[in-house]
Amino acid sequence: MRTLLLLALLALGLYWYAERYGLAVGYPPFLPVFYWKYTGEAQYPIRVSGLYDAVKVKVSGNLEEGRLSVALLRDGRVVGERVYSGSFQEEARFFTSPGEYLLRFQLQGAKGRVRYDWVTTKFAP
Repeated sequence: MRTLLLLALLALGLYWYAERYGLAVGYPPFLPVFYWKYTGEAQYPIRVSGLYDAVKVKVSGNLEEGRLSVALLRDGRVVGERVYSGSFQEEARFFTSPGEYLLRFQLQGAKGRVRYDWVTTKFAP
C-alpha cells in the first residue's frame, strides 16, 4: 500500500512539474521524444561536403498543442525553415553548398510526440 501511495505521489509531482515548467523525455535521433508543454530548442552542428549537397531531415509526429520549427542555419542566417503542428510526417530537404551548418529544432508549447532524424547526403540535380 505504501508503494502504491508513493508511486501516486511521484506521478502527481511529475504531472505538476510538467504542467508548470514543461517536460521532454527521449533521445533524438534514436528514440522518439515525448513533450508535455515544452518550450526550448536543440542545436546540432553539421558539416556538408560534396558536389550536389543537401541536408535531409525526416520529421514525424503528432503535436496536440504547440509547434515545431526545423531550421538550417549558416553563419547565423537561416538557409531554410519548416514549421510543423498537428499530425505530420515529412522528409524535408535543404539544398546547400559545402561548409559548416547548424541544424536547429525549436519547440513552442509542444505537447505530443515527435521523432526526427537528419543526414547530409548527395543528390543528383
